[in-house]
Amino acid sequence: MKTKEFILPKNKLPHFFEILQNNSDEIIAPVKNMEDPFLRMQPVESVENICFEGISWFTSKKYVFPEKKTLFKFKGEKIEIPDNNFPKRVLFGLRLCDLNAFHINDELFLNQDPAFPGYKEFRENLTLVGLWCHEPQDEYCFCDSMKLKHHYDLCLFDEGDNWLVRSGSVKGEKILDNLHEISTTSFVETRCNVSLQKYDPPKCNRSLSTHDIKDLFEKNEIWQQGAKDCLSCGDCTTLCPTCLCFDIEDESDLAGKCGERCVKWDSCMYKDFTLVAGGHHFRGERIDRFKHRIFHKIQYFQAQYGTSMCTGCGRCIRGCPTKIDWLEMIK
Repeated sequence: MKTKEFILPKNKLPHFFEILQNNSDEIIAPVKNMEDPFLRMQPVESVENICFEGISWFTSKKYVFPEKKTLFKFKGEKIEIPDNNFPKRVLFGLRLCDLNAFHINDELFLNQDPAFPGYKEFRENLTLVGLWCHEPQDEYCFCDSMKLKHHYDLCLFDEGDNWLVRSGSVKGEKILDNLHEISTTSFVETRCNVSLQKYDPPKCNRSLSTHDIKDLFEKNEIWQQGAKDCLSCGDCTTLCPTCLCFDIEDESDLAGKCGERCVKWDSCMYKDFTLVAGGHHFRGERIDRFKHRIFHKIQYFQAQYGTSMCTGCGRCIRGCPTKIDWLEMIK
């Protein structure tokens, strides 16, 4: 695949948005409501509704990994597998940290055998359109420490009066071909195989070094303060774009004759997450749960898959009620 870039004047962005609408059932983008302090990913009908500044408070992982998903229903001895609806969606305005999160989620839910039920269908109907950060979005970002790569179908780069629209997949290239067909050469220019060197993540004020992270595992005095401040509320895992822990539950009527089996979001920060028969907790102590989450993100996953599970978005610190700064602990 040849990487393509188009120069698109900003006043022509509605043309691009219209093409995305024609190729999807729904466009999800960052929206800022006056009564809401948080930037949220919501359905939009017009490019005027999109906020191009800031990072969304919640991630977009629910569009491939719903908070609750029914695996099957049962009535007596009869099993019924529901017909899943997989709408064609565009996720617009994703930052590089969230784009890389989808790549990590694909490794876990798509490239394993067997794949997570329904994930492939959700993913095939999803188009990822990035919005490049030329500078950190706030003081919590540390993405330049995480060796992020260009994972997207399309990405928009702000170049003053123009948007540079870059393809990163065959799906994205086809959309750009459609843009070229309806446009005139007076405002669209094609450039192929352009070097990505100038598109490095922005330099952040915070950084994370993990070269000797294994040596810190047994040093509980480092982790004790974080565990002391931790409420075990699970906000960090809910806001994290790559936290994918789940539980499987059977919900039935009082007679147990009909019901459904569901997959629900769960959190390794909850005490009952490792509860097994006999009442044993594998990580019953808060410090063990606190430490496990950090090492899973930046050491265990790295050892198994060759990449960190953390993308440096900073949401776990940004959204923590007690603002636990685990980066500073490691420093």
